[in-house]
Amino acid sequence: MALTLELAERFIAAAKVKAQKEGWAMSFAVVDPAGNPVALARMDGARWLTAGVAQSKAFTAATFQRASAEVAELAQTRPQLFGSIGSLAGRPLLLAGGGLPLITRGELLGGVGASGGTEEQDVECARAGLAAIGGE
Repeated sequence: MALTLELAERFIAAAKVKAQKEGWAMSFAVVDPAGNPVALARMDGARWLTAGVAQSKAFTAATFQRASAEVAELAQTRPQLFGSIGSLAGRPLLLAGGGLPLITRGELLGGVGASGGTEEQDVECARAGLAAIGGE
């Protein structure tokens, strides 16, 4: 299975439905396994910075193949490695909750990110989007 624009747009649509239901204005990002953007959306009323934050969370999750919040442990135990990856990639890593790897049938397709609420709200929306597309 490959990450397609259609799959990314389905993730965003489902995450957006969850955010709208809760009254949250958020941004959502989907990146491929290399962290390249596939789709990005910023809901009306979402702060401008949330789009960049969502992309960084998605990039972090794809790069480390785990939730962006979990990468904090690696950053503490191996700070030089962590700092080098962001520099080498030329993109910021972000350790806040809301970034999740996009894994389907055991295969990493990329990463997703949500931003605009609390970390818990961001994770809720990202999980809702993943559930809609069969992500783990």
